[in-house]
Amino acid sequence: MASVYIVLVIGKFVFNKCNSCCEFGAGFRKKPTQIKNLVKNPPFMCSFVDVDAGLQEAMAFCQVGRIDEAERICQQALHSDPDNVDALHLLGVIAYQVGKYDVAVDLITRAIEINSGQSLFFNSLGLILREQAKLEEAIEAYHCALEINPKYSEAYNNLGVVLHQQERSVEATEAYRRAVEINPEYCQAYYNLGILFQEQENFDQAIEAYHRALEINPNYSEVCNNLGTVLQGKERFDQAVELYHHAVTINPKYYEGYNNLGIALLEQGRLEEAIEACKCALKIQPQFANAHSNLATILFLQGDFRNAWKEYEWRWECREISFPLNKRDFPQPLWDGSNLNQRTILVWAEQGIGDEIMLASMLSTLLKMNPNVIVECDKRLVPLFQRSLPSIQFVPRQDPANPQLLDTIIDYQIPMGSLGQWLRVDEDAFLPKQKSYLQACPNRTRRLQKKYRDLAGDKLLVGISWKSTGIDQKRAKTKNALLKYWTPILSREDCYFINLQYGDIREEIEEYTSASGYPVYIDEEVDSLSNLDDFAAQISALDLIVSTSNATVHMSGGLGKKVWVLLSSRPDWRWMLEREDTPWYQTMRLFRQEKAGDWERVFQRASSTLGKNLRLYN
Repeated sequence: MASVYIVLVIGKFVFNKCNSCCEFGAGFRKKPTQIKNLVKNPPFMCSFVDVDAGLQEAMAFCQVGRIDEAERICQQALHSDPDNVDALHLLGVIAYQVGKYDVAVDLITRAIEINSGQSLFFNSLGLILREQAKLEEAIEAYHCALEINPKYSEAYNNLGVVLHQQERSVEATEAYRRAVEINPEYCQAYYNLGILFQEQENFDQAIEAYHRALEINPNYSEVCNNLGTVLQGKERFDQAVELYHHAVTINPKYYEGYNNLGIALLEQGRLEEAIEACKCALKIQPQFANAHSNLATILFLQGDFRNAWKEYEWRWECREISFPLNKRDFPQPLWDGSNLNQRTILVWAEQGIGDEIMLASMLSTLLKMNPNVIVECDKRLVPLFQRSLPSIQFVPRQDPANPQLLDTIIDYQIPMGSLGQWLRVDEDAFLPKQKSYLQACPNRTRRLQKKYRDLAGDKLLVGISWKSTGIDQKRAKTKNALLKYWTPILSREDCYFINLQYGDIREEIEEYTSASGYPVYIDEEVDSLSNLDDFAAQISALDLIVSTSNATVHMSGGLGKKVWVLLSSRPDWRWMLEREDTPWYQTMRLFRQEKAGDWERVFQRASSTLGKNLRLYN
């Protein structure tokens, strides 16, 4: 999200300062052409009699970045008049601009001591104290400015910024509102108010504030960008794309705008345009990790594994990501794809359970390189992984890390997601016809299978799961399918349905069953969150698994079970686009939404397919 704006006033002149890039923009009451003429044809240079005129010149120099000349004039003014408060204040502003905050505080404090009736001096002091993270003192300075001048809109705006920074949202909102009440044309205060509402998820109010800012200044690129992100969150993608385009047209160097444009185009399925937008962002800022990560997503969706894995390596630098990363700090050098014969390599899992299971499919390929492999993973997966891949030593993840993993006798280390750049460079590199790479406990599987057969008779044993709990609400809205959509499947009398959904879902199932009359069996014996080995046995006991995209489908695919995955129109990168199969799992079939939010047709199609192929699953 773009940064809030604070306002710095020098004499009669206003500077706008962005707190993320520390750039000053034009906010002068004089027209820019007048400023340029004043600097180009100054009435005098370094010797002058008219101190006020000299300080006007110094302010003009300061505005165009000629700091040394501005400072020299101020020093001359102080030589003539050591108590010239305007010169002291302007020197303080200059010190602030170059990051000499202690000096700036001393100079402006001295000006206040000489003349404590200048509200702009207190406003400037507040800005500097904020940069020093002295927030309470900054608030006090702004209050002093407002006591002197209760109609000082810039001081209210700046006060709002500090209150916002302190997470005092109600008070910050009031400060911003006072700023725009005093000055209804105060564009930046509306912008700051929009950011506050956006963070609070008061999206309608955010939209209103951003629209008001754009009415005042239609060419405010940051407002266009932020309004675009709000509208994109409401799935108003056409409007978001238009705003992002406008933002980067206003500011062709606005790499964040290009990145957001790429995301919106991706949501619309316009992949080539999305790639171009991400590349524009990276041309401007080659180290912009979010654009690299978004580009990786698009390339994965296109099946361009070789280039996608390269971009995927930027995930560690991303400020905002939709999946958790468990960054580990091991002392061994990162494996670079070199010969591993008789070498020891530590592979560490980095993401959620589903990702750990999916990426573990590469471990058998790694073993073909004849290394000694140690894997650190979620402790709940250790029994299942150890049984399935006995040639590998599995160690449960803990903090701090197990001391044996810090031993420099280990030759290499690598996060599990980074194996793909060496082991899955294209689709041909995926293991052909590998139905399973995980093995559930045979005894537990047989016991559960008998239990379910006794309950179901000769009906098909079908496990269902309908949501992911490890994602944010925005992603959940697109991925999850409420039970009300499942009736075309759950109403089939030739199937016996068993819950595979992890989490506290009893009330949800009971409400559905009460309303529909279609039961779903909950096995109290299996805790699919805490005991994944039991969960694997439960899945292995079934004939078919039907689920939305979550850990259940990864477990089912890894075990080689027939599994149907119900996907939104905007799927995770791993599922690519359009196809009904996936190189990650050989026994998996994908059912996709044809348009966003249309779960009804997905379930109708799955139910029809189930009816046609019922004999194949018995």
